[in-house]
Amino acid sequence: NFERHLPPDVEIISVHSLHGPKVDTTGQPLVIIQHRSSDESQQFVNLLMSCLKSKLVYLTCEEHDKITADTQAVTHAAFLSMGVAWHASNQYPWEVPKWIGGIENAKINISLRIYSNKWHVYAGLAITNPSAHAQILRYATSCSDLFTLMIQGKDKELRERIYTAKQKVFGHLGEKHQLLLDDNILQQFSLSKEPPEGKQPNSHLSLLAIVDSWSMLNIVPYDHMICSTPVFRTFLGVTEYLFCTPNLLDEALDCAITNTEFRHD
Repeated sequence: NFERHLPPDVEIISVHSLHGPKVDTTGQPLVIIQHRSSDESQQFVNLLMSCLKSKLVYLTCEEHDKITADTQAVTHAAFLSMGVAWHASNQYPWEVPKWIGGIENAKINISLRIYSNKWHVYAGLAITNPSAHAQILRYATSCSDLFTLMIQGKDKELRERIYTAKQKVFGHLGEKHQLLLDDNILQQFSLSKEPPEGKQPNSHLSLLAIVDSWSMLNIVPYDHMICSTPVFRTFLGVTEYLFCTPNLLDEALDCAITNTEFRHD
């Protein structure tokens, strides 16, 4: 759009800090796109941005849009959909016993974080970024496909699909890999604590669909960690926690087939 309206002698260098306004810029990724400019102008922008003490990443505009879509479109859609579901069922999740404790606290906190941001952030991801269209449609399809397997009671097919997705997305992680959300962070989310009435079963459909989407789109989110936002690293950490913590994924799949309590949600 800039190219259409700006005279040819006007230089274009785009700058994008990959974090929100409340995050310290030090060490955070800052994308610089030298779209149409001289090297001298590029050096001036580098000097100008050096006061932020950010980690500079140089991309083309196409690379930027693709990476932004790969790291944010599906995950944002997932947590936005949780809010829509809670609204449609007329409930505040923090007031309902089945949403208390465990991984639920992290999901609620992330959803609230997203809903507290400006709407144009998500419009930009899903509407004006062409690279995001396939991801959004894929997430919707994954949700529908997985939920259909759940309500049909097709345990074998569901497990095969989820474990195939797990292998494609997390299979490269070695035994020494440390989870992005360590015990100290999990404690803040109360992931290590259980409510007095015990841990509530949940299929975690929204998180299963995130990984299924990445698998179907051949996206390995770790490839884009250099351009990841703090919120995305939390998204990935929660999803990684579900898929890579022993027995937790099997518990979710067991619940998906046998427990009907969450299906309306």
